[in-house]
Amino acid sequence: MTPFLRKIASWVFSLLLFLQGGQMLHVNSEKTVNDAFLPGAVWTDTEGNPIQAHGGQVQRMTVPDGSGGVTETYVWVGENKNSGHMGNPVAVYTSDDLYHWTCRGDVLRPVSSVSEIDTDPYFENLYGELDETQKQHVVDCIGTDKVIERPKMLYNEKNGNYVIWFHSDDVTGSNPNYPYDVGMAGLAVSDSPFGPFRFVDRYRLNECPSNQIDCFPFSKGEARDMNLFLDDDGTAYIVYTSENNKTLYISRLNEDFTGLSGTVYGEDYIRLFPGAMREAPVLIRQDDRYYLMSSSTTGWASNQARVWSSDRIFGKWRNDGNPCEGKGRTVTFDTQSTTLFRAPNGQWIYGGDRWNGDVLSDSRYVWLPVTFENGKLTIRWENEWNWETGDHRS
Repeated sequence: MTPFLRKIASWVFSLLLFLQGGQMLHVNSEKTVNDAFLPGAVWTDTEGNPIQAHGGQVQRMTVPDGSGGVTETYVWVGENKNSGHMGNPVAVYTSDDLYHWTCRGDVLRPVSSVSEIDTDPYFENLYGELDETQKQHVVDCIGTDKVIERPKMLYNEKNGNYVIWFHSDDVTGSNPNYPYDVGMAGLAVSDSPFGPFRFVDRYRLNECPSNQIDCFPFSKGEARDMNLFLDDDGTAYIVYTSENNKTLYISRLNEDFTGLSGTVYGEDYIRLFPGAMREAPVLIRQDDRYYLMSSSTTGWASNQARVWSSDRIFGKWRNDGNPCEGKGRTVTFDTQSTTLFRAPNGQWIYGGDRWNGDVLSDSRYVWLPVTFENGKLTIRWENEWNWETGDHRS
């Protein structure tokens, strides 16, 4: 989206917010999170620094316990926006209670040049054995001036390692002023969720079948906003926006979670809602039904979320409409979807980004309780709430 269109979208959003009583959505703007969720508040880690995990994912995950064994804890992976829009490191935080988060550092770092690979021990360890052409490819993909967005992580039990998929983008020779022209999915791997992750490569993904209408045939297999989903049977999927943000795809990953399982439509992947202009997808399973939440495409400005549901990932999806209820529902409470996860007591939690397009590092997090009513996912605003006791202050 061009700067002009972003500004128009921001004006429209501001008007919608005003018409709905926008002050309600910013009630926590000067508070800090402690032992309850304060949507939109400044959220600091255990060292007192604002958490930098935007466009991220929260999940309970197997991690090293520090003494040669493993344990389970919550892992929050996301973009460190201290660098602004481009060249964002991927940061990881951990927590046992979902309120207090310990920073584990930047686990996937961008690199500025081949010279840095050759002289910095951190990068030399990861990429020192590559030839000059391969090193330059790493810089071209995860350079400090490249797009590194929407990182998501999975633990691969088969191999005992961790994978991160992310939106990898850049300008092209034919479009030198548009940093979203490459449209690929980046992959990095590590033996630890705390890194360092080694960048492997970036890829185009599944394409529109020849017997269907491609909404953007000029750029096959694009992958932009994305998420990962691990099903109950251990099968992993990547869900992403493609065809110039016009169509969502769900593709099955291979057993190593490092590539696609295949190219057979309806067996290895599915194409959803052609032409709907959706992004920021999140896929979950509740009981025997799958739910796919996404946003529309209005730059940094918030818009109305929508949820589809299905009995099968590669089956028919039902449009369940806007999951939000109450004031602010038409702009998803001034957020964009990025994660859905369970608290220890089973309570589902929605996690959204409240983007600040002027100062991205000051973008906030909004976590809200999720319920399932008559088979539909529902999100309601709370000024302050607690997952253990269910105490809510609307």
